[in-house]
Amino acid sequence: MTASRDVRPPVRDRLLDAARRLIETRGWAQMRVAHIASEAGVSRQSAYNEFGSKAALGEALVMREFERHLAGLGECLLDQRDDIEAAVAEAVLYTFRRASRDTVLHSILTSARVGWSAEGLVAVLRRRKVPPLTLALRTVTDLALHQRPDLDPEALQLTVDMVCRVTVSYLVTPEGPPEDSARRIAAMAVRVLGVPVR
Repeated sequence: MTASRDVRPPVRDRLLDAARRLIETRGWAQMRVAHIASEAGVSRQSAYNEFGSKAALGEALVMREFERHLAGLGECLLDQRDDIEAAVAEAVLYTFRRASRDTVLHSILTSARVGWSAEGLVAVLRRRKVPPLTLALRTVTDLALHQRPDLDPEALQLTVDMVCRVTVSYLVTPEGPPEDSARRIAAMAVRVLGVPVR
């Protein structure tokens, strides 16, 4: 007879998942590492051993959620690599849809501070040496250049910067159906990039 394997997620993931759940009900400022540990089913000492502090746990949560979003953006861009306008529209719409369902991601993307329970978590994000928006600009630009080496790097960098910032602006102040907004942003992108419109 063999011992049963522990199929639970690693302690780190369990703690991050627990923190995510608690943010929605308790808020980041009121949350303690002990609360997160209890929700995750681990000891407080295990939580401190894994992250060292509440701030470090918050930063890890922010970056995990943001990197997951970047991975999804990458798939959108790869799916439509031959049609830049369609790729941008799909990536922007993906961002709109995910942010509308996910308050943590929405706050990360917009650095929202007012009226949301994770104000302190956003403050953690602002202290990073490489803010998420900077990371997004680099990641998306590098991916696009890898897939489309025919594009002008400087024009592409300007385009990615514009798309990211305008997308965030639409998240903060929505205007009309998200599909229409995504199409408008994509139309701006191909004009800034200087590629033929299909």
